[in-house]
Amino acid sequence: KVKDYEVVYPQKVHALHKRDAGESQKPDQKYDDTMQYEFKVNGETVVLHLEKNKELFSKDYSETYYSPDGREITTSPPVEDHCYYNGHIQNDTDSTASINACHGLKGYFKNYGERYLIEPLKLSNSEAHALFKYESLEKEDKTFKTCGVTNTTWKSDDPFKKTSRMSMSIEKKEYLQAKKYVEFYVVADNRMVSLYMFEFLIDAISTTQVYKPLKVHVALIGLEIWSDEDKIEISETAGATLNHFSSWRQSVLLKRKRNDNAQLLTYDIGFVKGIRDKVFSSFQDHSTDPIAMGATMAHELGHNFGMNHDTDLCTCKTGPCIMADKQGYITPQEFSSCSLQFYQNYIMNETPQCIINRPSTKDVISPPVFLNGNYSYMEGSVHWGNSMFCLSPSSLQQFYK
Repeated sequence: KVKDYEVVYPQKVHALHKRDAGESQKPDQKYDDTMQYEFKVNGETVVLHLEKNKELFSKDYSETYYSPDGREITTSPPVEDHCYYNGHIQNDTDSTASINACHGLKGYFKNYGERYLIEPLKLSNSEAHALFKYESLEKEDKTFKTCGVTNTTWKSDDPFKKTSRMSMSIEKKEYLQAKKYVEFYVVADNRMVSLYMFEFLIDAISTTQVYKPLKVHVALIGLEIWSDEDKIEISETAGATLNHFSSWRQSVLLKRKRNDNAQLLTYDIGFVKGIRDKVFSSFQDHSTDPIAMGATMAHELGHNFGMNHDTDLCTCKTGPCIMADKQGYITPQEFSSCSLQFYQNYIMNETPQCIINRPSTKDVISPPVFLNGNYSYMEGSVHWGNSMFCLSPSSLQQFYK
């Protein structure tokens, strides 16, 4: 819901094809690798530069759904010529953008510190788009959502002190700079199916570009919707749902699809099952906002990389930070100084090899933390183990009590 928006008419002003760089463009390619659109923002003309997010999908990406009689249907759609882009506003070095160009321009961009959303207006034979500030998006519920992981579960709350004591060999420096790869599989339960479509979920997943500064490539290897019925019992007890999903993943999913990170999204009580020890988050108020959903996914993945919740000592350049323990109606889009240090500490201490190779064939599961409404709790306790990324699914079960 938006109370105030501006009508703009984006004009495609340039498309840099591969042939311009000395390479041939495929004749059947529908979406350009690079595009530029011109339109006005607050009366000023801007140029939105877009580049296809070629790292969004794994080469083995597949989509799975179920027929009304329960038959599993899996397809492997071509992913080279997709319509999901990252980019920026020209002449703004701090600008970012994540755009779905499948049917017009839909997504967000940041321009001189202000965050905007753009989407096509539903007008026949018109190039009109609605442009509005992200903060003007009217949320149905402006209460804070709380992550169930608490700072007391961590061994150290002072990443800077720990880093200062850490000696870094040449090998560790090279490892820190090496690109990391995480292939993850997303499952949407039956309730989510009635609210979201494939395209919406991919819009949310595409916001994981926030990991690029960390040299982490998060690629979607599979998207599954339980269109006929849930394949496990969705319980309000975190431990019970963990066991159900863990069993399904090990007995069913891993036999047909490898992954580093399996995530289960459910409405009202939303699970994000990842590659670290215990993660659970709520998506119940994101029915119209893929950016907010993507920020929650980025938050939980941050825990996977050893990031603690931010404190008052942690700073971000603009707005709230991704690893804040509470998420309000203004969605964060960057990591704090503390998060970057936590990440470096984890990488230097654990040096998990299973996220270096591309593609990774290691499969790890992690238990959830339960959030219900505005408050969160977790049945059991979190024990942060060593080598979180490289533990087997069965070995992680011992941490959940």
